[in-house]
Amino acid sequence: MDPLKNYSEGYFFHCNETDFTLDYSGMVENKEKLLTSHSDLVNLALDTVQKIEKGEIVNKTEVTQESENRAVDHYNLRMKKELVEGKSLSISLKYNAKIVEEITPILKGELKAPNGQKYTDVIFNGIGGSSLGPYMLVISQYGIDYNTLSGLPMKLHFTSNTDPDSFSHLIKKLDLNTTILVSISKSGTTSETKGNLEAFTQILKDQGIEKIGAHMIAITTADSLLDKFAKKNQFLASYVMNVETGGRTSICSAVGMVPAAFAQINFEEFLKGQSTMDEMTRRPEVSENPAMIISLAIEELTHNEKHKNMIMLCYSDFLKEFPNYLQQLYMESIGKNYDIFGKTKHEGQTIFGGVGTMVQHAFMQQVQKGIKDCFVRFLNFRKRKSDFLVESSGSMGRQLLGFVKGTESALTKNNVPFFTTTFKMNNPFNVGMMVALEERIVTFIGAFRQINCYDQPGVQAGKLACKHFNALSKIVLNNLIEYFSNENNSFTGEAKKYFLQFAKTQDKKEFSEKEILGDSIFVDALLSDIDANIEIDKSYNELKKLITIERVMKENKFIYTITKK
Repeated sequence: MDPLKNYSEGYFFHCNETDFTLDYSGMVENKEKLLTSHSDLVNLALDTVQKIEKGEIVNKTEVTQESENRAVDHYNLRMKKELVEGKSLSISLKYNAKIVEEITPILKGELKAPNGQKYTDVIFNGIGGSSLGPYMLVISQYGIDYNTLSGLPMKLHFTSNTDPDSFSHLIKKLDLNTTILVSISKSGTTSETKGNLEAFTQILKDQGIEKIGAHMIAITTADSLLDKFAKKNQFLASYVMNVETGGRTSICSAVGMVPAAFAQINFEEFLKGQSTMDEMTRRPEVSENPAMIISLAIEELTHNEKHKNMIMLCYSDFLKEFPNYLQQLYMESIGKNYDIFGKTKHEGQTIFGGVGTMVQHAFMQQVQKGIKDCFVRFLNFRKRKSDFLVESSGSMGRQLLGFVKGTESALTKNNVPFFTTTFKMNNPFNVGMMVALEERIVTFIGAFRQINCYDQPGVQAGKLACKHFNALSKIVLNNLIEYFSNENNSFTGEAKKYFLQFAKTQDKKEFSEKEILGDSIFVDALLSDIDANIEIDKSYNELKKLITIERVMKENKFIYTITKK
């Protein structure tokens, strides 16, 4: 590959209307081959997009026990044509306008908290796409100092992980009398989101705040458990998202609209940017379709050299969360172990990245000189909003541009493939284009490889195991309380011994060796947690009145000594 020669021969895509440019001179060996030799893949990808946008059931595989068996609608939510009833750009814009109209009185202080004061803080409570998308959007417009430099009428906070220490840190700095929790969960049963909601509800009650609904907003599907809870408790609002909208592509729905309204981000422009890129990436001519160019180039590289990691370098601090957003979009979509026909086929696309030039100092040495296991993508804005004089380069902006072009040059010399995408400037329209481009690339790659990009059985497996752990932990705790409330004074042994001792209290009479081992690991984790946290308020309040517990390592096993007080 000769990127310098390719550059001179026009290995570019450019859109005059939006001033968007894709430079693929560092990624493609032969432009004509890329543009003309993959008609089967191109037709397959475009056909997949047509099926999605017509509302056909595409989220399915022959592995029926894991198939969600539904349509996928994120493209329809910003499509000018209403191919699917009730879903189009104009309908989304109307819903967004409704949300802005309802949130504005809260921001202005016209709708007050029950104590008569203006609402001051809003917490966005979600996990996965329900958190990564809104957070990325806020950071993209305000940077990390969104609560100090933006001048927004309410302070914004995000909670996603079910971490009691960070949740405590957040709650302590807020006046809950003037705080709103926005819970985002399509099903209404997402463990992390539900747990944070339950904790927040209890804290409100503990503080004597009875009208909990006046401190809450829901974003969920109609008639979900969260929606029903919202109506029962008279939430400020319960905004609806569609069952067909997947979490990692939900930013164009109410999931993005509500946070954008609180953050006073022009979400209408964001949706229009997505719609513009969607139109661009429907084009059948490969040379005029940037998502197809990128997808085919990645596919060629994968075919020739096997799977490569994608390094995303974003040359703007405002895009620091974009690689994190892309990790879920790509890895949850493409990381599969069978194709749509149920045939074993291990696929994936690992994403690393961050803000250039900072991450260049973290891993560019290996990228340039170490193992050849990646390709690089540069992402930058052509127009900056400010600049500063720098003697060595003339200005800070030119110095940043120098790092982009200099790193491209170094990659060229070291035979590391790369793309560069340049957007006109940082605004909601271009961020919308940016997100839509990546969504389409994922769809195309999924079509090439005949996988279902819209399910996530691996994530579901972890959720089910967590649910089992939670159920098992309740059994263990109830057993401990019952055991030591009677005449029993002590227990000494490993977790497996304890599991076998209390197993008779469960409905199931026989356990396989695998079940015993698996559940013993869970019991060990729980007993270890009790040992570490029994004195922490609200962790094991009832149990700490009854017992003391000590954990020691003997012969590569943790031995627990539990003694009645």
